[in-house]
Amino acid sequence: MKKLFLNIAAVLVLTLALTAVLNRDKLSVRARKMDAAPVTTETISIPATQPVQTRHAHASLLRNFEPLTDAARRREMLERTMSSVSIADRDALLASLFSDENPAAAELREGLIRRWAGTDPQGAAAWAMQLPDEAARREAVKQVASAWADKDMKSAASWLATLPDGSEKQAATMAIAYEAANGDPLTSLRLASQLPASADRDSLLVHSISQWAGTDSKSATSWASQVPDSKLRQHLLAAVSIAMAGTDGLGAATLVGMALPPGAEQDRTAISIVQRWAQTSPESAANWVLQFPNTPMRDAATKNLISIWTTMDATAAASWLNALPAGTAREAGQTAYSQALLALNSTTDEL
Repeated sequence: MKKLFLNIAAVLVLTLALTAVLNRDKLSVRARKMDAAPVTTETISIPATQPVQTRHAHASLLRNFEPLTDAARRREMLERTMSSVSIADRDALLASLFSDENPAAAELREGLIRRWAGTDPQGAAAWAMQLPDEAARREAVKQVASAWADKDMKSAASWLATLPDGSEKQAATMAIAYEAANGDPLTSLRLASQLPASADRDSLLVHSISQWAGTDSKSATSWASQVPDSKLRQHLLAAVSIAMAGTDGLGAATLVGMALPPGAEQDRTAISIVQRWAQTSPESAANWVLQFPNTPMRDAATKNLISIWTTMDATAAASWLNALPAGTAREAGQTAYSQALLALNSTTDEL
């Protein structure tokens, strides 16, 4: 019996020893795995298979710059935030940002897409076109097109030609045309003319023709005059006249008088011309205003003229104003003169 107890005790001791060895080996393996784990850096890692972590990471990124109101600091922080996102994790982060309606999320999303398109436009374009959500796809394509055109207009235009007809191509066309407007407004106008009629398309045409008129008003006027749609043609000619007013006020005044029929469009354009013309030659702009019929438009033009002229030469503005006959135009000018003087005195006191 004693021998039996000794044998049982020996078995128990052996079992405990084996268990201790196995546990030691498990701890050793776990320790080796922890030692081999990469050290966390400032680059945000976002596992695509773990959406909860993705949301936490993108929220962390937004907190970096969302509270900033200073534009320069905000841009700087946005660049730093985008730089912290690794290429491997970019897709997962963008997917999470598309579902966030926070304006800061949209800002970060657009910045990331443009940053990607600036270095790899083909890759960014391919990614954008395969997005399942139509609105997200259209927005992404727009950002890619804009960044691509800014870097290489010719290459972006070639890519644009390969896109199938649809909302994505229209968005890309708009983006590329806006980029072209500054350096090649005629190309911008040609691209815009391929788009279906819409308020957005008309805004693009007005922007492009304005850019062109700033450097070549004669060619811009000729192009706009050939637009068959009368309402659109008037919008474009109005934009041309306003754009040229700063350098050729008399030409702008002549154009608006000949190309636009009397009405609201002509009135708005005339007031805008006065505002620009007055900044370079207030006396000439004032002589033109004297020719206006006695209407509310003349009162508004006088008010804008005096507001600008007073800040440049208050004595000359007052002299012209005092020579006006009694009426609503003179009253509007006197009000504008007093307000302009008050603003000037306030600025002087602050200095």
